[in-house]
Amino acid sequence: MKVLLVEDEKKIREGLAAMMEQAVPGLRVAGQAENGKEALEWLKTRSADVVVTDIRMGDVDGIELMKRLRALYPRMPIVIVSGYGDFEYAKAAIRHGVADYLLKPVNKVELAAIMTRLYKEWEAREGIVAEESEDAGQGKMIIRKAKALIQQSLGEELSLQYLADRLFVHPKYLSMVFKKETGQNLSDYVTACRIDKAKELITETNLKIMEIANLCGFQNYRYFMTVFKQRTGRTPTEFRNR
Repeated sequence: MKVLLVEDEKKIREGLAAMMEQAVPGLRVAGQAENGKEALEWLKTRSADVVVTDIRMGDVDGIELMKRLRALYPRMPIVIVSGYGDFEYAKAAIRHGVADYLLKPVNKVELAAIMTRLYKEWEAREGIVAEESEDAGQGKMIIRKAKALIQQSLGEELSLQYLADRLFVHPKYLSMVFKKETGQNLSDYVTACRIDKAKELITETNLKIMEIANLCGFQNYRYFMTVFKQRTGRTPTEFRNR
């Protein structure tokens, strides 16, 4: 799916392009423009499946661009991105059939959800059926990245939201695909990794048990003691002595 991205600030434009392409493997930002006039010129010689545009820009702004796009491409999905929570702009965007409306700073999870939805709609319009093996491959790739991130961040909070934000996916999707691919809840996997790390530190270092608990992401010492014994059948001290 080819996206035309219209944004007058270069850094924001490049950041949005990177987020979209990371979030949806089948999406490509085919063109970038600084304003509506430049976008219309680009479309004279090339094509796009979706337009993502800022509202307030020089020359031709986002609302005017929408008007002209609707005349040329009645069914093209348009996503408005704006730093202004102006209700009048939102109403104008809705009148011209905007696919969605995002406020800056853009939440990457919301952006990913919108572009994933538009990608699925594009697939349906184009008559493209995603191969089961491709879906499975994408799921396995996300799981590999999630596991690597968990191993690197055992001392962090590692909530579902924390992981999803860094993997550019929706928390519910991450939870679902992790369970489907591994047969294990994500939270159980994180706990198992933390206990394995704790066992390693107890065996190979002279660090105090409380220090090890903190290093492995357990802020509550009593909870760590309980979980460790449940998982190993011994207290941390007994495990070290053995």
